[in-house]
Amino acid sequence: MLVNTIRFGELEVLEEQVITFQQGIPGFEQLHRYTMITPDEELPFKFLQSVEDGGVAFILTNPFWFYTDYEFELSQEAIDVLGVAEPQDVTVWSIVSVTESMASSTINLLAPVVINEKTRLGKQIILHGSGYLTKHLLIQPEPQTVHETASGEEAPHARTDT
Repeated sequence: MLVNTIRFGELEVLEEQVITFQQGIPGFEQLHRYTMITPDEELPFKFLQSVEDGGVAFILTNPFWFYTDYEFELSQEAIDVLGVAEPQDVTVWSIVSVTESMASSTINLLAPVVINEKTRLGKQIILHGSGYLTKHLLIQPEPQTVHETASGEEAPHARTDT
C-alpha cells in the first residue's frame, strides 16, 4: 500500500510491515495501523508512522539505551492482548519529545510502547503507580560528585548556619 506522509513523503508499506494497535494509542484511539521507519541506522531513533493518517508519527527509542535500570512487568492483560508466547518476541519502545535542544528533549517512561514482533500487535501500556514520568530527560546530566555543586565549586560538608 502507498502511504502519503508529511515527514517522509510517499512510502510503500507492505502488509507484513504493519503493526496493529487494536485499542489505538492514547489520544489517537481512532488510528490502529502503524509501521516502523528507521531513517538513519546510525541514530537510536525510529518513527512509528500511522498508515491511516500520514500526519501522525511518533519518535521512538529503546528506553534501555538511555535508562539502563528501567524495568517493569507486563500485565497478564497486556500479554493476552499482544499474544505473547515468548518474552523474546517483545520489543519495548518509548516515545521521545524532541525540543529545540537535545538537552531538554524528554522520553516517556510511564507509557512504553510494547510490540510483539511475531504477531505484529502493539499496545501502549501505562505503568500506573510505577514512579515513572511522561517526561524524563532523554540525555541525563553527568552525575556530580558528593562534594561538588552544579557550578563545579566544592560544596560544604556540613551545615554551618544553625
